[in-house]
Amino acid sequence: MSDVHNIVIIGASVAGHTLANSLVPIIPATHRIILVDALEFSYWPISGLRAAVVPGWEKKVLRPLTQDTVFQKDSPHRMVPGNKVIELKKGSVILEKPFEGSTELSFFKCIIATGASQPVPMRPQGREGAAEAEARLVKMQEDIKQATKVVIIGGGPVGVEMAGEIHDMYPDTSITIIHDGPALLQSSPPVPNPEDTPSPWTMPPVNPKLSKALSGLMKEIKIDVILDDRAISSDIPGEWDGSIGSQGGIKEVKLRSGKSVETDFVFLGVGNKVNVDLVKRADTGALAGSLIHVDEYLRITSTSPESPLKENYYAIGDCSSTPGWKTSQGAQADAQGLAPIIVADCKLRPAKPYKRSKMHGLFIPIGTAHGRGYVTFPLLGDVFFPEFMVKKAKGTDLFFTGGFLKLFQGAESVE
Repeated sequence: MSDVHNIVIIGASVAGHTLANSLVPIIPATHRIILVDALEFSYWPISGLRAAVVPGWEKKVLRPLTQDTVFQKDSPHRMVPGNKVIELKKGSVILEKPFEGSTELSFFKCIIATGASQPVPMRPQGREGAAEAEARLVKMQEDIKQATKVVIIGGGPVGVEMAGEIHDMYPDTSITIIHDGPALLQSSPPVPNPEDTPSPWTMPPVNPKLSKALSGLMKEIKIDVILDDRAISSDIPGEWDGSIGSQGGIKEVKLRSGKSVETDFVFLGVGNKVNVDLVKRADTGALAGSLIHVDEYLRITSTSPESPLKENYYAIGDCSSTPGWKTSQGAQADAQGLAPIIVADCKLRPAKPYKRSKMHGLFIPIGTAHGRGYVTFPLLGDVFFPEFMVKKAKGTDLFFTGGFLKLFQGAESVE
């Protein structure tokens, strides 16, 4: 394959997998896609919360990443699962394990789509296998079933949805959301930055009407919400020690305000961390705060004159500095926007700059019974949708069929 130029994609989650699918029908025969992922399976985080509560759903978050599930028979493109990129170099990457006889993989273009890490159950942990990830979800289901007083730390989309999933399955379980912000989905004001250094990405503002609607819904279904407060861990016996999950009995959670809440199960709904360590090791000048800095062509830029990442490296999805929401919608948009840019580069033609659409939906299902949400349209602004539409669009299926399964376009059917 020495006469074929490699398009290396690091990460086979939503952004990387969507990019591969978008490239397949339009990439010149002189180039091939090499899709590399450290895991041997794909994980659908949108179903993760329900999979941690509802038995059977643990089967709906995992699907195998293989040559046959990703690409068609006799495809020149390659899926490389269970192999990790450990170093970025100018014109090549270093793999943890050999591929086609070497751990060094040269490329024409390399796209970083490494996404973000989150606590269980939003993402698998480390390099665990599919069986381990599934077993972890089943254990969480059992612990939540036994719980009587659940505390959820964080009132963002993850925390609110998790509260809904637990209430939907176990309506008699006491649930308390502790949120360090003025309203659900609303963050505290940013900390002043005296050194004027690039700040980490923060969630775009949420329409206050959605926060108000969710607060009303929480009150209606008797989920307690504590705002502008924070849980404080303690080493005093009988008090919460900062551990997540089952507490092995009733513990007292002390709050910053001096209040306290009893719990026997703690869920962490915060802690999103972008995966940029590869870039950080190669060139810190390519980072803008906690994100990989990209230009209007999604190409990595750097303040370092001798950066090995300039020109032929790109970044998309959660790990990149593209503005807007860090969601599967944003990841798909970045991937679909980058595909024609890569093809233009392959054909040595000028590319059109990428600009992510301002259209974006924020639907918060509360189990299968309730939901609130809106879509931001470029000209119309925020349009709120009735509950039955939110439930139908996301609450029932969680985009499992139209989102997750649709990613797999290989010779082997994935159901």
